[in-house]
Amino acid sequence: MKVLAISDVHSPVWFKDLEKAVKKIDEKVDLLLIAGDMIDRGNVKYYRKIVDLLSTLEADMIAVFGNDEYDSLKEEIKEENPEVTFLDDESKVIEIEGLKIGIVGSRGSLEMPTTWQKRNIPRIDELYRNRVELVGNLLLDLRGKVDVSILLTHYATTTKTMRGENPRAWRYLGHRGFERYMREGLVDIAVHGHVHNGKKMAEVGNTKVYNVAFPLWWRLVEIDLRRERQVSIEEFL
Repeated sequence: MKVLAISDVHSPVWFKDLEKAVKKIDEKVDLLLIAGDMIDRGNVKYYRKIVDLLSTLEADMIAVFGNDEYDSLKEEIKEENPEVTFLDDESKVIEIEGLKIGIVGSRGSLEMPTTWQKRNIPRIDELYRNRVELVGNLLLDLRGKVDVSILLTHYATTTKTMRGENPRAWRYLGHRGFERYMREGLVDIAVHGHVHNGKKMAEVGNTKVYNVAFPLWWRLVEIDLRRERQVSIEEFL
């Protein structure tokens, strides 16, 4: 079983680099997790180019929206890319090689909304607080129903993967409220992007957290779903 993840290509900025990374993959891919910001600043025409490229891997694709995939573009992106399953504060259960995988997908939350968000999105603080609770309920609903639970977001779900960024900016990169669900055992694997200069991987409780931002790895990141194998953090650094 091969599961890959990626985010923050910001196409067209790093599209050619992504092409090079995809060409290096010579194994069958079962699942591709897309953690947002695949286009830059709402440049929606490039999402189709991204999907055409990633479709060559012949994997099931599950995605969330990043902050550069603006709310006003969500429906257009969905309609133009039917090959991709978009989770927008939603969950999905899939089965690969007999393994039931539950995925909760969301853009995620920020502890401190940006100035633009405060000016343009009504009640954004409340939206972010409510989203943390909504995601927790979705994860709780998966308990006992799946073999592996994955939390897929664009914004970071722990400060542990923010290390490398200016600590003053951490509140603008994600929300620590999600750490609670990891410590409570509701999340086996968390995958996020957005943090271009952070750490590649961390652990919160027994949860493995992957920061799959493309400018951090310059490749698609393999996600280990084999729970019997404890992978050391050092392998990913």
